[in-house]
Amino acid sequence: MSDKSQADRLKQAYQHAKQQHRPSALEQRQLKQVCRAANTSAKQISWWQRGQWVLACGALMVLATVMLSQEQRQQSAQALYALSFDDYEQVETHSVEQGHYVTQLRAQKQTLDKQFKQQHQQLSEQRFYGRLVHSDANTWFVADCRNKTLLEIKHSVLAALQDDVMLSGMSPGQMLALDKNTDGHLTTIAAAPGKVYACP
Repeated sequence: MSDKSQADRLKQAYQHAKQQHRPSALEQRQLKQVCRAANTSAKQISWWQRGQWVLACGALMVLATVMLSQEQRQQSAQALYALSFDDYEQVETHSVEQGHYVTQLRAQKQTLDKQFKQQHQQLSEQRFYGRLVHSDANTWFVADCRNKTLLEIKHSVLAALQDDVMLSGMSPGQMLALDKNTDGHLTTIAAAPGKVYACP
């Protein structure tokens, strides 16, 4: 209890001293003006401090720009030198196998595709279709669909190209598939595939 009563007495003494030494209204106004003046002078920044701040911001912007441009250059360099086998027609492999130096040359798919396309085009240029217009014991007359030409094919050529059993089954109006070599000589005469009913 004595501690509580002592604390109460101290509190009452503090309140009494506070009321006795309270500053007047004039002193309070003067104290507020002094505080305001101190705060405003502390907030004022000199031109030197502002200049330093502007320079620091500028340096940060330049640094960021340099870093971004360097990163972009690195990415473009990586894209420029990325490995792509499609860019090359051949791949040459060098290795040592069982003590022997071995070199292998592989043609790329695109080169093979190009060669296949060229050969297919040559083949399609040599192969053509025609319609058997008339046949007798010595000669066949075939209307060439591609050149609008009437081919007169003697029996000696037919006998050299096909057997008689195959030739005997051909009748006028039937579509034929014919092949020529580079010299223009007929190399094959056969019935056209089932899907060919007319000149393409």
